[in-house]
Amino acid sequence: MTDVPGPGADLAERMREAVAQHVAGRLVEAQAGYRAVLAERPSHAEALSMLALILTDGPDLNEAEVIVQRLLAVRPEDGASLLCLARLRVRQGDDAAAIELFQRVAARQPNLAPVQNELGVSLNRLGQRDEALTALDRALAIDPAYAVARGNRAMVLFDAGRFDAATEALLAVLANGDPGLAEMRASLIGTLVKAAAKARRLSEAEAAIRAQIAAGNADTDSFEQLARLFDFARRPQEALAIRNELSRRAGVQRKGPARAPRDTIAVVGAVGAGHVPTRYLLDPEVFTTLFVGLLSPEQPDAPLGSIEVSSLAEAGVIFSTLGDAHRDWGQLAEAEAFCARLGKPVVNPPASIRKTGRDAAPALFGDIPGLIAPSATPITPKALAALSIDAPVLVRPPGDHGGENLVKLTTANDRDAYLAADPEVSLLLTPFHDFRSPDGAWRKYRLIFVDRQVFPFHLAIGEDWLLHYWRAEMAKSDWKKAEEERFLDDWRGVFGPTAAAALEETARRLDLDYGGVDCALMPDGQVLLFEANATILLHLDEPAKDFPGKHRHVPKIREAFTRLIHARADGRQG
Repeated sequence: MTDVPGPGADLAERMREAVAQHVAGRLVEAQAGYRAVLAERPSHAEALSMLALILTDGPDLNEAEVIVQRLLAVRPEDGASLLCLARLRVRQGDDAAAIELFQRVAARQPNLAPVQNELGVSLNRLGQRDEALTALDRALAIDPAYAVARGNRAMVLFDAGRFDAATEALLAVLANGDPGLAEMRASLIGTLVKAAAKARRLSEAEAAIRAQIAAGNADTDSFEQLARLFDFARRPQEALAIRNELSRRAGVQRKGPARAPRDTIAVVGAVGAGHVPTRYLLDPEVFTTLFVGLLSPEQPDAPLGSIEVSSLAEAGVIFSTLGDAHRDWGQLAEAEAFCARLGKPVVNPPASIRKTGRDAAPALFGDIPGLIAPSATPITPKALAALSIDAPVLVRPPGDHGGENLVKLTTANDRDAYLAADPEVSLLLTPFHDFRSPDGAWRKYRLIFVDRQVFPFHLAIGEDWLLHYWRAEMAKSDWKKAEEERFLDDWRGVFGPTAAAALEETARRLDLDYGGVDCALMPDGQVLLFEANATILLHLDEPAKDFPGKHRHVPKIREAFTRLIHARADGRQG
C-alpha cells in the first residue's frame, strides 16, 4: 500500500513554497501562499508571523494591525510577535509604544543587534539622544560590522548638535562601502553635507561624495547633495552646473496614469530656486503630474534642453512652483515666458512671486491694522561690522528657510563672533521682537492660503525663540497637542477678531493661489509676521491617533487646492 501524505504535510509544503517566494523577494506570491495556509488553518503561527513581516512594511497598516493582533493571540509573549508589533507602531508614528516593545524584546533576546538599532532610532525620534546612542552602541557591541547601526549612530550625533563627531562618523561609514547601506546612503550623504558645513569640513565631505560617485553611486541624490555642498561652500556656478545637468537628464518626469486635461498638471520648477513643496499638496489619487525643471537662463539650450513643449500639451493647467523671490537668478522671467508659450491657465504665476521677498513685507503689509511686519533691511558684512547693536537683531541670508542660518545678535561680541564665521556677502537684518506668551512659552503659528482663503495648519510651542515644529517636539506633550487642536478647530477664536482680520487681509494682499504665513501672537494681541510667501511647507506626516485635529483639518487644504486646480482648468477663477 502506498503512503498518501496527510493534510498537514500538504500545508507544510505550501508553507515552504511561500517562504521560498518570500526569500526570493516575490512578495505578492508569498502573501498569497501565507493567506492560503491561513485560510485552512487560521492560527498557523508561522504564516501569521511571515505575513505580518510583509504587511508592516506595506501600505495597508489597518490589515497589518489585524494580522499582528491575530499573531499576538497565538503567541502573546513571543519575541517575534512583539517585534512585529513594535515595527507596526513605528510605521503608525507611535515611537513611545514602539520603544516599550523593543525593550521587552531586548530583555528576552539581548543579543539581537537589529532590535537595539531600531530602539535607538525610535529613541532619537523622540529626542532622547543619550539613550539612543546607548542603544546603538549596544547594537555595535553585539555586531561590530553592523553598518546600518553605525550610520544611525552618526545621524544621532548630528541631531545632538555634535557636528564634528557626526562628520567623522559619517565619513567613516561612507568610506566603509558596505552594500547594506544602500537604502540609507542618500540620507547619510545629506546629513554629512549639513554636518560638515557646521564643522567647517566641507572639503572632506566633497572628497567623500566624489568617492561615492566614482564607486558607482552616480545617482541623482549624490549629485544633488554635491550641489548643496557647493551652495554651502559658496561655489554657486558649480552647484548650478550640476543642477542644470540633472534637469537635462530628468526630462519630463511623469507621475500617474493618463487622465483628462483638468486632472493633468504641468508642474514647473527651476534649478536652484526655492520651490513650493508639493509632496502632499497635489493629491495623487486625483492628479497626474508632468514635472519639468527649467534650465537657468545663461544655458545655451535654456529653458527646456531637449524637451519639446508638445510633450506637455496634455496638461490642462500649469503650476509654477518657483516660490522664493530671493532665489530667482532670473528664472522667474524664464518661467513666465515658458508659461505664456505653453498657453495654459497658470497657478501661482511667476510674476506674482516677485513681491513676496522678506524685505518687501513692510511695504506690502505694514499698514494692516493689528499686524506687525518688521523691516528686513539688506546689509553687507562690512556694514554690519560698523553697526551699533543697541537692541537684539536677527540676521540671515536672503532666501534662507528653516532657521539653519538665522542668528540673533544681542551684543557687539555676538556680532563679531558672527562675522568671524565668514557669513554670506548678502544679508537681511531684522529687529527682534520678544513674542513670548504670558506663560513663558514661545508660540509660532502656521496658516496656509489657498486662493486667498486662510486655513490653519499647525502651532509649534517651544522653550526657545528659534522655534520650528520639529524642534518643539509637540508629540511628547499632551497639553501642547491639545492647544494645537484648539487652534485648528477655531483659529479665529484663538486669534480674536482684529488679528484674524489682519491675517485675512494678508492673504488678500499676498495674492497667491498657494502661499502662507508663519507668525506669532504678541502679548497685546497683534500678529507678528515672520514670513509670507509660497514656500510654506505643507504635509500630513503625524499619526492620526496622536494628532486627530490635523487629520480633520489638513485634508481640507488639499481639497481646496484640488478645487482651485479644477476651477482654473475649467476657465474659472476659483
